[in-house]
Amino acid sequence: ENMSNDLRIKCWLRYGDWKLALNPPGSDLPESLATDVLVSYKRATDVAVSDNYRAFHSWALINFRLAEQKNDKDRGISSTKSSSMIQHHAIAAVKGFVRAISVGTKRWSASVQQDLLNLLSCLFKYGELQDVATTINNGLSSIKIEAWLGVLPQLLARIHIKSPAVRSVLHPLLVRLGAK
Repeated sequence: ENMSNDLRIKCWLRYGDWKLALNPPGSDLPESLATDVLVSYKRATDVAVSDNYRAFHSWALINFRLAEQKNDKDRGISSTKSSSMIQHHAIAAVKGFVRAISVGTKRWSASVQQDLLNLLSCLFKYGELQDVATTINNGLSSIKIEAWLGVLPQLLARIHIKSPAVRSVLHPLLVRLGAK
């Protein structure tokens, strides 16, 4: 059963990677391709008792990319549908990064570090959107406090941030790190 789950996860990840490779590097993902990749990576995370780092890492990255793509495309245009799509992808990215970081091992340490930086990008770019900061706060308890030491300079650089939503995540995290 476990071997079969691992194989299923690998197949869904391969399929998503293959679909992504069909798109020219650096270009926006067309909606149909984005949907195929999202479904594939989501299925990899949904396989029973999946604690597969790469599944959550891939799921988080595609959602982060789509939030960025939507944000860049809609800069200056304020629409409720657009901001709810950005929020949806940002929250999915946050949940994926939190899960990837919490199941990441020494084997993935460089990627886990990158996931932490991407999680911070989500906080600083999308923390104002409803529920993004709350989702990050809810996920912080599953990330070992030691994991944050590598990104401490980035945290300290934003200590004076004005946004109350972002501060509600940043300041308690810095207090926890200081107490460590």
